[in-house]
Amino acid sequence: MNTNAIKRFFLSVRSISTTLVSTFSFGILALLSAFVDRTGRVPYWFGQVWARFILITNGVRINVEGMENISRNESYVFISNHQSNLDGLAIGTTLPSPLRFVIKKSLLKIPIMGQAFKLGRMIPIDRSDPQKAVETINRYARELKNGISALFFGEGTRSKDGRLQPFKKGGIMFSITSKLPVVPITVINSFNLMPSGALHIKKGTIDIIIGKAISTRDFCAENADMLREKVRNVIAENINRYSPRST
Repeated sequence: MNTNAIKRFFLSVRSISTTLVSTFSFGILALLSAFVDRTGRVPYWFGQVWARFILITNGVRINVEGMENISRNESYVFISNHQSNLDGLAIGTTLPSPLRFVIKKSLLKIPIMGQAFKLGRMIPIDRSDPQKAVETINRYARELKNGISALFFGEGTRSKDGRLQPFKKGGIMFSITSKLPVVPITVINSFNLMPSGALHIKKGTIDIIIGKAISTRDFCAENADMLREKVRNVIAENINRYSPRST
């Protein structure tokens, strides 16, 4: 085993161990906090601490631009590109108000973390049943007020090569239905720190660019594609501007 392989092995052990230890510790605290807070805000706060712990212990820094484009007390539908498993951690520690992440329903089966997702009022969808997924999303939409917002990954899944993929309609239709403004979120460099299939996290900086809110008042199901492309174009332009080689 050469030096680089040994180094990757120990980095993987560090990343996995810090994730497991922090998930167990903060997951238990989130579970206990739910007995005194039914809004999901306190469990979500513990989730933010958990995310910061993982990022800090693995040498990941976050650089944020555009915070002035959002208000802590307003609710939004955030739509982001998806480069790696670090994206949710980076965005969750950046945005000031509680988020309702749209997650795969199967994640609720993970011990401790699954319960924490439930207590944090995350939005679990069954992708094999589109109708039920829509009903679930619409039900959770009623909770988005007083600064509580939703986060969708526009591509639906992580990019395999770091390049921006076509966007799905889920987040766009949700924003049109809920009448909440859409805010494009651009994540840059997370793929380089933890590409698809990687077991360890590299040290480095993730850039988060928060775009200007886009009103959905003039949009409906018939012109949802126009809004989807508008959001994607904002993100694509940011990627071209900040990391020309990654598109």
